[in-house]
This record gives sequence, structure tokens and C-alpha cells, in this order.
Amino acid sequence: MSVERKLCTILCMIGLLCIGAFPALAGDDLPTIKIVHGRTIDNIALYVGVEEGFFKEAGINVELIHVKGEQNVLAGVLRGDIDVGEISLSSLCKLAKKDIPIKIVSWNGHAHAKTKCGIHVGVDTKYKTLKDIKGLRIATSGSIGAKTLLRRAVELGDYEMKDIRPLWGGRPDNPMQHEAALRSGGVDAFIV
Repeated sequence: MSVERKLCTILCMIGLLCIGAFPALAGDDLPTIKIVHGRTIDNIALYVGVEEGFFKEAGINVELIHVKGEQNVLAGVLRGDIDVGEISLSSLCKLAKKDIPIKIVSWNGHAHAKTKCGIHVGVDTKYKTLKDIKGLRIATSGSIGAKTLLRRAVELGDYEMKDIRPLWGGRPDNPMQHEAALRSGGVDAFIV
């Protein structure tokens, strides 16, 4: 999915959230939506939308807020401090069992057709396709989403999990830390 198309999808999603959610506005004050971002490549459409003024053109202000930890994101949403946040599939399933009042608007997936999202490797790597992943040292958070993506990648490469070297719990907070870890040689790839 192109950046423009992803941005358009996000704008539509936010626009739908706004319908009827705000009282009549006086003057040209725009409603503000507070969105949690993860400082990852998957949130680039949010950064571009704010920087280029696309959200304002659509009639809303967007305030990007960085919050660490799903518990903190959920607490912020339930208190009303945050309007939109991200949580993992496993956490979503747990919340559904407890009848927590949240609404799923869309999935911020990691493996989009014709993109390089999902498994991130260094520029000078020997790993070019999933057939090359044998022996790969791949750092991942260990979340259910990351494990599912990793297992599927291994399967598509015609390997088994024993053929790679997963490093569970490896998820630096920003892309520059990913790059530094890749350049250090400590890991060959990340699932983010």
C-alpha cells in the first residue's frame, strides 16, 4: 500500500471517528484527536499527515503522543486522555473476554503487499528473500503478532523455526536503534 493510500485510509478512519463526536464548533477551531504513535515506519503516514497539514485540510488537528506500554495506552484511552492507540492482537483478545469498552477501527498491520515492512534487515545484508533466512539472527518482541509473522516467514522460506535464531525480547524503541543494532552485527534482522 502506498504512503498516499495509507494516509488516505488513516484520514478516512479518523474522519469517521470524528462524526458526531464533537459539539458544534465556534469559529474555525478544529477538534483535536490525540493519537499514540510508536515511532516506527508503520506510523509514517501519521507523521507525513501532520507535517504536510493533511489532517487540518480534512478538518481536524492531530496531536501525536508517544506512550510506552500497552497498559499505559489502554489506561489513557479509558481515561479519555488519548483518542486513538495501538494494542497487540493478544491484548485485544484478553480485553474482549473482559468486556472492556473499546472499539477496533482498523488493523495497523505489518506485512502489506509490495512493501518491505515486517522483517527489517541492513542495507548491506546477504539476506534478500525468505529463502535466505537459514541461520538468521532475528530480534523480535516475542508478541503473538511478531511470532505469527516470524513463523509465516520461516514457512514461506521452506524452513522450520529450528533453522533460524530468534532473539526474543529484542525491540529497540526507534528506527535509529534498529540501524545501530544491525550495523553492530549483534543481530541480522528485526521484526517490528
